[in-house]
Amino acid sequence: MGCFCLSLAFSSRPAFGYSPFASLVEARLRPDSLELTIGLDLESAWLAMGETSSVPNVQGSIPRLKKDAAEFCQLSVAGQVLVARETDVDFRLAEGGVNLRVLFPRPSAWPLHFDVSYLKRLPDYHKTRLVMRDEANKAVRVEMLTAKKSSVDLALPGTSLPDATSVVPPLPSASPAPHPLQPAVSFWGLVKVGLKHMLTSYEQILFFCGLLVVCRRFSSALAIVAAFTAAYSLTLALATLKVVAISSEVAEPLMAATIVFVGVENIVRRGEPRGRWFLTLVFGGIYGFGFANFLRETVLGAGGTSVIRALVPFNLGVELGQLAVLAVLVPVLWKLRSRPAFVRYGVPALSIAALLLGGYWLLDCTVFV
Repeated sequence: MGCFCLSLAFSSRPAFGYSPFASLVEARLRPDSLELTIGLDLESAWLAMGETSSVPNVQGSIPRLKKDAAEFCQLSVAGQVLVARETDVDFRLAEGGVNLRVLFPRPSAWPLHFDVSYLKRLPDYHKTRLVMRDEANKAVRVEMLTAKKSSVDLALPGTSLPDATSVVPPLPSASPAPHPLQPAVSFWGLVKVGLKHMLTSYEQILFFCGLLVVCRRFSSALAIVAAFTAAYSLTLALATLKVVAISSEVAEPLMAATIVFVGVENIVRRGEPRGRWFLTLVFGGIYGFGFANFLRETVLGAGGTSVIRALVPFNLGVELGQLAVLAVLVPVLWKLRSRPAFVRYGVPALSIAALLLGGYWLLDCTVFV
């Protein structure tokens, strides 16, 4: 069980895992070159190659992927496109993703126009985190890009751009990108987005593991699940409607801290802590802010009607995903708790795993930018 949670936690963020909803692009400046690293899950990489078949065969297309890697991002200076010197592919089957490495000549002038062109072939909800690093490997610029905003101007690390040129609109295309709430993302499409997001929210699954592994009564588990659902549904609605909001930079460390807290409490307070449903009520609200940030950053349009139309099906999808997770997790934990050896050794081991993995995620959110 501990190994299961270990694999889940280390797949939760683009920094150390792959998700169909997000990808990571890192541009590092070197003395004589600009090194680009692109991390994509297999399905997104397959779509970015222009393929439409349902079963990705990225591994079988490595030669082609290596050839096409230079076209995943377009870099230019004053209209002059930079030509890649070298490309490489690191296929990671066990992690469900692939890393592309593209080496460009160091720009001779700035600003650098950076267009993540592969976003135009991915669903509207997919987002890319672009990180610009200087020669000391320090992050000097972080941008969140989507198909509707796929390009940005980057200044020479250590300098800044005028406000008027800090962000460049996407280049015009032959046909405009569909609005997120057009038929391409229908009611059931949004339900699917919420479902997938919940099933890949490995930090929440780890959080549930920590909460439920010490429960001795079914009523306690039910109270925890009900408190979590009520809390995150409320804050999801409030944050999506902009009544109150917490940014991703704040919400993600807080979510990581909840896992650390639960792990510590399980270790310090042996047995089933009293009033855990109330703790879950508080912590569940934090996860609602995290879901709202995902929804606002990847799906919603600018209008209030779009917000309302997206909120209900997305929340329904999250609920279905939560039911699916609990339908597997609760019976497994219940069966394991019937064994004295698991209660004596497994529960502390799982709690320590939650503490360590939550701590790693917390460091990743706050230190390892």
